[in-house]
Amino acid sequence: MLQVHTCVSVHCDRCRDALGGPLVQAHYRTEKAALDAATAQRWRTGPGQRLLCSACAPVLTCDAQDHDFSTWRHPVTANGHPAPSEYRHCWRCCRLESRPATHNDHDGGDLR
Repeated sequence: MLQVHTCVSVHCDRCRDALGGPLVQAHYRTEKAALDAATAQRWRTGPGQRLLCSACAPVLTCDAQDHDFSTWRHPVTANGHPAPSEYRHCWRCCRLESRPATHNDHDGGDLR
C-alpha cells in the first residue's frame, strides 16, 4: 500500500540542523504546530524571517550586538601557582578568549 503524507519540518537557516535532533527529524501537521514546537525549543526568527536553532541564534545576536563577556579569569595550577594565561567567555554564545596572564591580585572573576 502506498500512502502520501504531507507534513512540515523545521531546519535552521544557518547550520541546517533539523528540529528534533541530528538523528531524528520531527514532523508536524501544520506550519503553526512546527513554529510552536520550534519556539518551545528556543529557536528564533532572525533577519529576513530566517529560522535559527537555539545554538545559532545567540551567535547571530553577538554578531549584531557584540559579546557579553565575563570578567577575565585567572586560573591557578594544581600546585597553587598562577597559570600562564587567563580567560573569559561570552555568557550568550559561549565564545572563549584567552590571553597571557597579567598576574595581578585579582580574585578570579565574576561568577555571575
